[in-house]
Amino acid sequence: MSDFIEVVHEYLNLFAYLAVYFLEALSLFCIVCSAIQSMVVAFNKDKNTKKPLLKGLSVALTFKLAAEIARTITVRSLDEIIQIGALIMVKAAITALIHWEWKSKDVMTDLDDID
Repeated sequence: MSDFIEVVHEYLNLFAYLAVYFLEALSLFCIVCSAIQSMVVAFNKDKNTKKPLLKGLSVALTFKLAAEIARTITVRSLDEIIQIGALIMVKAAITALIHWEWKSKDVMTDLDDID
C-alpha cells in the first residue's frame, strides 16, 4: 500500500509541475500577444494604446497566480510556503493596480467621448 501511495504522489507532483509550466507558458503568451497588439494600436495612432496591454497583463497575471497556487502542491518546507505566499500577495497587488489603472483609463476615455 505504501508503494502505491508513493507512486500516486510522484504522479501528482509530475502533473502539478506540468500544470505550472503550462500556466506560465500561457502567461508569457498573453504578455507577448498583448504587447504586439498594443504596438499595432500605437502605430495606428489610436489614443487607447494602453488598453490592450493592460488587458493582456491582467490575464497574464491571472494565469501566473494560478501557476503559483498550483506550485503550492509540490512545496516541502515552511520557507517555500512563505515565499510562495509573498509572491501571491505581490502579484495580487499588481493585478489590483492594473485593474485600477484600467478603470481610470476607461473613465478618461468616457470623459473624452462626452466632449
